[in-house]
Amino acid sequence: MPKKSTPAVPGYDGPRKTALESIRMFCVQCMGGSPSLVPECPSSDCAFYAYRSGVIADGASRRLLRVIKDYCAACAPEGDVPRCTAGKCYLSLPPCPVWPFRRGVSPYYSAKTREQRRARAISLFGSATQEADSAPGFSETIPTHTSAQPVGTGEAL
Repeated sequence: MPKKSTPAVPGYDGPRKTALESIRMFCVQCMGGSPSLVPECPSSDCAFYAYRSGVIADGASRRLLRVIKDYCAACAPEGDVPRCTAGKCYLSLPPCPVWPFRRGVSPYYSAKTREQRRARAISLFGSATQEADSAPGFSETIPTHTSAQPVGTGEAL
C-alpha cells in the first residue's frame, strides 16, 4: 500500500525548501522558469535581488524570514498576508515558493522549538537585542601598546 504523502505545510502545494532555496525558486519562476536568466535579472530594486543566486550576497541582510515577510506584505492584496492563497496551484501556475515563510517564521519548526533555538543562540552569542545583521567587529581598532615597557608587568626595565 503506497504511503499517502502529506503536504509539507498545510495549504501549500509546493515542496519543502529552506528560505534561501525558496527565494531562489521564486526568482527562477519570475524569470520565466529559466535558471540561466536569473543572474541577468534587471530588477536590482527587488527585495530578493541579493539572494537570487541561492547565496546571500555580501552586505545583504541575513534575516531571510524578515525579508520574505516584508516582500509578502507589499505583494498581498491590501496587505492581508495571512489570507494569501498563492500557496496553491492555480490553473497552470505553480504555488509561490516563499508562501510558507510569508508570516516571517519557518513553518517547519514549532513555537517551542523556535524558542529553544532562540534561547540557545542567546546563551551562545549574547543578548537578543543586539542587531542580528551586524557582523563581528573585525574593523574595530585593536589596542596596541607602543610604550617600551612590557604589557601587564607594571615593572620598569
